[in-house]
Amino acid sequence: MLRMREIRVILRFTKLYWKMNDFLNMMFERFEWQITDNIFCFVQNDKELMKAYLDLVAENGNLQYVNSHIAQEIAKRYGLESTQNQVESPNSNLIQSYSELRKTN
Repeated sequence: MLRMREIRVILRFTKLYWKMNDFLNMMFERFEWQITDNIFCFVQNDKELMKAYLDLVAENGNLQYVNSHIAQEIAKRYGLESTQNQVESPNSNLIQSYSELRKTN
């Protein structure tokens, strides 16, 4: 039979596990929502990627098409879908807005 002290230890670790689980779910959910902006920030802060991006835009002649294609590929590669919520003030200077993403069911 478990003693009271052992029960308290089990309860403490159970509570910690659920708090950790809740935190991780919240963290990854928020990361998924902002992944498009994060990737465009990554591109603008990497000299080689930024040059390749600007070359691609110049060659294609259509910034919106290039950005849209990148956003679609982000969703596809990470198994995400649009929430239809538009973020109008991204951190990246490469985009004017983006749709929040979430895991597909």
